[in-house]
Amino acid sequence: MASTVWRGQLTFGLVSFPVRLLIAARKKRVALHYLRQPVVPVSADEPDDEPVEVADETRVEQSSRVMPEAPVARVRQEWMSASEGEAVAPQELVKGYEVSPDRYVTFNREELRAMRPANSPDMQILRSVRLADIDPVYFETSYYVIPDRSADRPYSLLFAALQRSGYVAIAKVTMHGREHVVVVRPGEKSLLAHTIYYNDEIRADNEFKGVVGDVAPKELKLAESFVEAIAGEFAPEEFKDTHRELLEQMIASKLERDAVSESAPVVAGKPPSPVVNILEALQRSLDLARKPAKAEAPKKKAQRRRA
Repeated sequence: MASTVWRGQLTFGLVSFPVRLLIAARKKRVALHYLRQPVVPVSADEPDDEPVEVADETRVEQSSRVMPEAPVARVRQEWMSASEGEAVAPQELVKGYEVSPDRYVTFNREELRAMRPANSPDMQILRSVRLADIDPVYFETSYYVIPDRSADRPYSLLFAALQRSGYVAIAKVTMHGREHVVVVRPGEKSLLAHTIYYNDEIRADNEFKGVVGDVAPKELKLAESFVEAIAGEFAPEEFKDTHRELLEQMIASKLERDAVSESAPVVAGKPPSPVVNILEALQRSLDLARKPAKAEAPKKKAQRRRA
């Protein structure tokens, strides 16, 4: 079962219900580890092999050859001081921001831990917007929003309201030690949440500005015809990561004489808080939203009387 990355209350107005976030998409790669395999000199009677290219882009000399039968061992990376060339213990590590060449503002673990915000127990919906108004460049990570215990009814209510209105919700939540702006939208079957980048994280200066005025009318017409000719429905299952599939096939062929083992982590969570009465909470939310408008009416009447 997929692990829960965040658990808390999804709140819109005065309605609040427990939910969990499950990762909806993640880059899929074949994890390869660095290994050490002894090399032995090639016999003088044997012809020289081509240089062998390895992961760190160095090459083994033609006078040596990697023996496939030789046992391998995992290797590890160590922190090394750039000036002294000595190994650095983990407790000696600090983080720093370079303000000028060779000058840093440093932070120890305690300082960074004190600034790290705690996970918030609530995902508060702030407003609703049209999905078409959000540039896809802002989208970061996608999650499935899953109702927690006894939350099916309010969950379905929010799902149906967003689906029928055509809006998506903008919310804020703190998880993984960072505050996130989240887009909550209805999918085909359930709610999805997408964390988005902050505006100052978008590198707008890198965007190239196309000059439409330089396009010839004939060329534009042909280009439009080509776009229409290849038009079709979006079918993500048609696209495959051919490099990863080829690597997986090679691994499968080697597994005929090797064995592997794996384990999966277990994530525990705390029980959610009870759900409030939905109808009553919605009515109170509407009343609170309308109060400012009603409060302004007597002021306007008084102004008219004075006039």
